Order: sequence, then C-alpha cells, then structure tokens
Amino acid sequence: MASADEGSSRMCVSCGRSIAMDANVCQHCGHDFRAPAPAEKKKTLIPVVGGILILIAGIMGLIMGGVLLAIDLEDLDQWGVDVAGVTDVIEDVLTVCGAIIIILSIVTALGGVFGIMRKHWGIAVVGGVLGLFVIGPMALGTILALIGLILVAVSRKEFD
Repeated sequence: MASADEGSSRMCVSCGRSIAMDANVCQHCGHDFRAPAPAEKKKTLIPVVGGILILIAGIMGLIMGGVLLAIDLEDLDQWGVDVAGVTDVIEDVLTVCGAIIIILSIVTALGGVFGIMRKHWGIAVVGGVLGLFVIGPMALGTILALIGLILVAVSRKEFD
C-alpha cells in the first residue's frame, strides 16, 4: 500500500531524485520547473533551396571547366577564330582556366551539399561565394550561386 508521502512527490527530470509535488525548484540539483521547455527550431526550406541552387551552380561550373579543357584549337578555326601563331598560349590559357573553374566548382558543389544538409554554415557560404566565379552560359551559374548564397546566409540559425 502506498503511503501519503509517495503520492505527494515526484521525480526530478534532471537528477532523478524525489521532490515535493508542488516544488518549483529541485532542492538537490536546482532544476527550475517554472522555466518553459526550449522550443524546437523551426525548419524551413530556405537553406535547402539555397543549397540546391549552389549545387547546380557547381555542377554547371564542372561542365564549363570540362568544356574548356576539352576545346580543341582546330574547333576554334571552325567557329571563325583565327589562332595562328598563338596556339600554344591559347592552349595553356584554356587549360589553366578550365582547371581553376573545376577546382572552384568542386568547392561550390560541396558548399551546396552542406547547405542542403543544413550543416557547416561557413562551408555553405564559401561554396556560394566561390560559385559567383563559376561562369556558366549567360552567367546563369553566377546568378544561381548568388541567389543560393543569399538564401543560405539569411537562414544561418537553421544550420547545426
């Protein structure tokens, strides 16, 4: 049979000791029962959309870098660009630019993935910033990276 003391006591959620039912503060650990429970963070789709846009910009940059690395100077002649006498210089410039764009695009895509996962806000922002330098057709990669960067930047509180 339960005693009257057992019915008028409860267990502290913090330390697990028995306290009076009407106690506002645990006399053992000091846990305050009057304080409201912390509210859960409200999650929106803003960082996910921003991360997706940054990721798309990174993928577009990878494609552009690959195109620059794959351009054959004979193709330039077909497009009406005369490269006689400077073929070595143009090949070197295209190779360096393609490699730089690919490196920037890898970091941009990584930032987009972190934005989608809502992890490591700083890496997502760096990915968005580097995505600004990824030039796609009609600067679409840059525009997508800018919009994604803004969305990720304003949703910092949603990142872990």
